[in-house]
Order: sequence, then C-alpha cells, then structure tokens
Amino acid sequence: MKKERVVIAAVSGGPDSVYMLHRLLAEKAGRVVVGHVNHGVRRRESDRDQAFVEKMARELGLQRKVGKAGEGPLLPGAKGSRAGKGGNKGNGAFPPGFEGKARTVRYEFLKALAAETGAGKIALAHTADDQVETILMRVFEGAGIGGLKGIPRETKDGIARPILDVWREDILKYLKKYGISYRTDKSNFDTRFERNWVRHVLIPLLEKRYGGSIRKRIFTLGERFREIDDYLDAEARKWIRRNVNTGKGKRKGGEKIVGIVPTKNKYTLGAGRGSITLRRVSYSCLPSVLRIRILQKIAFDRLALAPNERLLAAMDRCIVGGGPSARLKVGKEWELANRYDEARFIHRKPAGYRNGSKGGGGGFFLEKKGKITPAQSKRIAAKGNAELFDATGLKLPLAVRPLRAGDRIRPFGRATEKKVKEILIDRKIPREERWGRPAVCDAEGAILWIPGVLRSAHAPVTARTRKTALLKLSPPK
Repeated sequence: MKKERVVIAAVSGGPDSVYMLHRLLAEKAGRVVVGHVNHGVRRRESDRDQAFVEKMARELGLQRKVGKAGEGPLLPGAKGSRAGKGGNKGNGAFPPGFEGKARTVRYEFLKALAAETGAGKIALAHTADDQVETILMRVFEGAGIGGLKGIPRETKDGIARPILDVWREDILKYLKKYGISYRTDKSNFDTRFERNWVRHVLIPLLEKRYGGSIRKRIFTLGERFREIDDYLDAEARKWIRRNVNTGKGKRKGGEKIVGIVPTKNKYTLGAGRGSITLRRVSYSCLPSVLRIRILQKIAFDRLALAPNERLLAAMDRCIVGGGPSARLKVGKEWELANRYDEARFIHRKPAGYRNGSKGGGGGFFLEKKGKITPAQSKRIAAKGNAELFDATGLKLPLAVRPLRAGDRIRPFGRATEKKVKEILIDRKIPREERWGRPAVCDAEGAILWIPGVLRSAHAPVTARTRKTALLKLSPPK
C-alpha cells in the first residue's frame, strides 16, 4: 500500500474499518481518501454512522466522499421507501439477497471513487475473524479448494484487504489503548443473518469443544488451501500453454491495412470466437483435481463462462470417458466435441464473412507492388495471412464469398481442378469448420485463395513477374 499514490479506505464507522484507517495513516500508505456508503437501512443509525465517518475524516484532514443508496430499489417495498412491505424498521431482518445487493452497491461506489481520484487500491477492512467465518460458511456450502481458501488478500481489480491477518480482539485492544472511538452496528448481533449466527453461536461452541485456538487452526487451514489453489492455478496455466490451441491464435494481430480490394462485393470478417482444442490423452492422464481446474480456467478465461461444478464434471466426463464423436453443449454459444484424440470447444456462432459490414471488422486488402525477391516471397508466405500473385495475371475485380458445396480449385502441380471438400477432408479440417470459410475469387468466379488452406495455381509469381499483387487478410480490430 505504501507504493500507491492514492488509496481509497472503505470506512463504515465500525471498529474494523476505523482501525484500518488509522493503520493506513500510520504506515503512510499514500494519500488516503475515505469512502462511505449510507444504505439508509437503519434509518437514523445509518445517518449517525455517516456523520461519524465524515467528522472523523474531517478531523484527520482527509478527503471523503459519501454515497447514499437508501432511496433506491435496493430496499424492500415501494420505490423511494426506506421501509416497505417487509417492515424493515430498526434492526429487523433484511429480505433475501439484500446483503449481496448492498455489497454490489458499495463496490460500485468505491470503484467509481477510485477512478475519480486516480486511486490504485481500494482497502477493505476484512479481518482474520471474517476469514474464519467465511471458511466455515463455505464448508457448509460444499465449496471446493478455491472456496475454502477464503477471502483473497488482493484482487486484480485493485481490491486489497490489509488487515486480513489481524484478529478483532487485537483491534479492540488497539482502539481502547489509543482512545479511538467507533460506531457499533446492532444488526451485527442479529443471528438471523448466517454470518452473525456463525460468529456468535457456532464459533463459541467450537471454542468450547476444541479450545480457544480453533479459530487460528481454521485460519491456517485456509492459508494451506490458498497455497494448494495457487499451485493448481500455476500447473493449469502451464498445461494450457503447452497443450491447448486456440483457433484465434492462427490469425496474426497488428497487421496494417494496406489497401482495399477493388470490388463492390467486399466482405469483412465478423467477430466470431473460433475454436479451442486440447489433447484428450494428455488431459486424461492428469489428476482429476487438476483436470477440473484446467476446464475452469478455459471456461472462465477463454469462453467467458462461469460454469458450476456439475457442468465442469460433465465436461470432464465427455473428454475422458466420451466416445470419439461425443458432444456436449457448454453454455448458450459453445459446444464441446471430441475428435478422436482431440477435444474441441467450438463456438456455435462462428465468425461470419458478411457483405457490407460497417467498421470494426477486418477484411481482404490488395496492394500492388513491384518485383519481389524469393526471400521476400518466402517471408510473406510464412505469415499465413497473405499470398502473392502476378498482378498482370489477375482478372479483376476480385470478390470474397463463403465456401459452398461443389466448389473446386486448381492447386499447384495439377492441370485440373479438385473438389474443395476433398482438400478440406485431406487437411483434417472438422466438418463444422469447413463451410462458411472465405474464398477469394476472380472476375470469372475462379477461386484464387482459401485463407488458411491453400492458394490456387492462378497468376503465379515467376522469374518473369514484373508487378506483384499482395492479397492480405487483416483480422478484426
């Protein structure tokens, strides 16, 4: 936190957040900005909490900002009402889902404040006691390793928990020693809330049965699960790098547009997601816990899905125990399909080549050049996203259309044409990826180039070529 120029401190007014604020100041953790959200749920008590936080920040000479959520649809009952049908008066129990919604409101407010002030971190006052409570609650929910590690110390979006190692009893001693006042939220003692029941009922029972050190043992257990989780993450990433191929990776990024195909019938590349392939045999030899983590990371990082345990288990069964042509729907847009020794995640709405697309897409572009050396020709061909033609041998204008059944092409070394279907089968291109691929054709309809597959023998570049035409596929931006 000392490295940050600006830090947002989320302060509710309770002992934990007040302690965290004073420790941040003592540790000189950059410029501290106080953020407070008044949900208005406890009516006058909520307003008193707000006044307390504002007064404390003012006395400490700190910038502060308060967000009010009390009049929004967050509360039960009619719009604009602080207490609706649920009779949400005083310290009554809140409606189902309220705590989650309130948390979302707080996080959105704090992130907006961080963006406004240029803060690099948002400090939340979760303690070691909160960690123990969270781990116990997740045990009851049947969480896996990722859940049993508890609350993360830091997240990629800038959330940090600097006092996660500090116990509440030590916090109260510190505040008493230095005469620092704080607010007490009476709703924190309402055992109708699960966390409060765990804190005030379950943990005292566990301490009575297993001794006062049970909290520290549970906390240490969470740390062990964190180490295991980090190890699994690292191993999963390593395996994915070595064994998973993504269809998007075959298209080179950062290509410059070099010119436009001189044709009215210009097609551009849509924003489809291609396919992701992994090796079934290599995957099946892994421990099941690592296999599930690999699927988790593929689903979250590459498919933009957050699958539950049941779907992950079904995906694992399909890959390991499914037949050579087994298939499984994964979410709304993806399908898992076995292909003998491979398993593919296929986007069911593949990239399309559509006519007259406006902006954002890639496309085919033609640039006329002079004489090309053999070395230059090899470099261009090696990229895979461009082909050279003898400019004088091209019959313009060119057009781009999807491949269709019955298409033929004349490859190099053949005097006659060959069915495109046979070529795609020879190249072991899966059936669902064959049709819809683009084909670049000349003015007479002859196929010149099927990107990623082959070019035809039309207009070859030879030693006699004086003017070359570079045809390039530019990926979507």
